[in-house]
Parts: sequence; structure tokens; C-alpha cells
Amino acid sequence: MAKSPNPETAREEEFVMPAQTIWMIRLSLIYFLLSALIGGLLLIHKTMSLHPALWLLLPLHYEMAIWGWMVQFVMGTAYWMLPRFLKGKIRGPAKPAWWMFILFNAGLLLLLISFLAPGANALAPAGRFLMMTAILLFCYLMWNRIASFKHHGH
Repeated sequence: MAKSPNPETAREEEFVMPAQTIWMIRLSLIYFLLSALIGGLLLIHKTMSLHPALWLLLPLHYEMAIWGWMVQFVMGTAYWMLPRFLKGKIRGPAKPAWWMFILFNAGLLLLLISFLAPGANALAPAGRFLMMTAILLFCYLMWNRIASFKHHGH
């Protein structure tokens, strides 16, 4: 079991949530709220017909709940919590993490717009591509942090 960090010897950055994590979790909570609102409207619509066009929001509900809330929350939390490097910056360089955040959210926005705007279907593949790129960047950022200290001589 890992030791708790000693506050006297630990680096201050170990206890600070990185800005990328803060923004990913904040946006994930916004997407959670939006998807819950849409889901609630759809449930109400099932019992008392509000407007037939509400069913057009179903794909947005799914995409925001899965990608905007759950996946983004997991990525943001993992970036903060997963094992840290012992030397240098504890999470590695910050710039790739910002690109992960930007690409993921830009891709998600393009995807959501593709469902809302008539004739914007071409935005969906571009959005998914940006999101996949962000996920690959996330895996790249995490890969070297997932290692046993025993096997790396640290």
C-alpha cells in the first residue's frame, strides 16, 4: 500500500488539482446537468405529450451523458489522481493536457451541433475524430505514469 505523502517533504503541486482537471470536471458537471434536464424532459414527454420534436434531443442526451459527463469526468479525475512522476513535473508537461482538454471539448461541441443544425451532419465525423485524438493523447499522457516504482528503480 502506498504511503500517504508527508506534507513536510511532499511537493506542493502534489496537493493541487491541475487546471485541466478543474475545467474537465466543471464541464462534465455542466454536461451532466444538461443531459439530466433533457432526459427529464423526455420522460415527462412520455407521460404527457409536450412536443414531438423533443425526441430529436435523444441523441444529444446520450452524447452529453456518456461523453460530456462520464468520459470527461473520468479523464479529468484520472489526470489528477493517477500515479505521479517522482522527478520533474509530477504529471509531465502541461501543454499536451491542455490540448487533450481543448480537442475533446471542441470535438464534443461539433458532434452536438451536428445533431442540432440541419445539414451539419458532416461535423459529426470531425467531432468524433477530435475526441478520439484527445483520448489517444490522454492515453499517451497516462501510459508512462502507470508503472511500478519497483521496476523503474525509483
